[in-house]
Amino acid sequence: QAGITWYHDGQPVFKLVKELVDGQLMMIPGRQPMTHETVQLRLEVRGRSYVARYRPGARGPWLESARGELSPPGRDEISLQGYHGPADAEHWVRFDDFRIVRLK
Repeated sequence: QAGITWYHDGQPVFKLVKELVDGQLMMIPGRQPMTHETVQLRLEVRGRSYVARYRPGARGPWLESARGELSPPGRDEISLQGYHGPADAEHWVRFDDFRIVRLK
């Protein structure tokens, strides 16, 4: 899997990832099939609310994967992660065009 994980007080509470589940690539949360090699991820946070979006192939409209409420502010961290590839094969992931922006 590869994507964004939100941590609160050292514990993972939310992830937006492209993940191989039972032999099928999909977007988590939402378990939507992902047939494109590339995908853009977008995590929008306003106050304690979040919306997770993705865009297959980096084209077309942003699709909503999940929305919800975050815990009250604490020791919050966000990470980019790639892990759990097959032990008997090379596996690579590349993150690019990473930005943190203030939305208006």
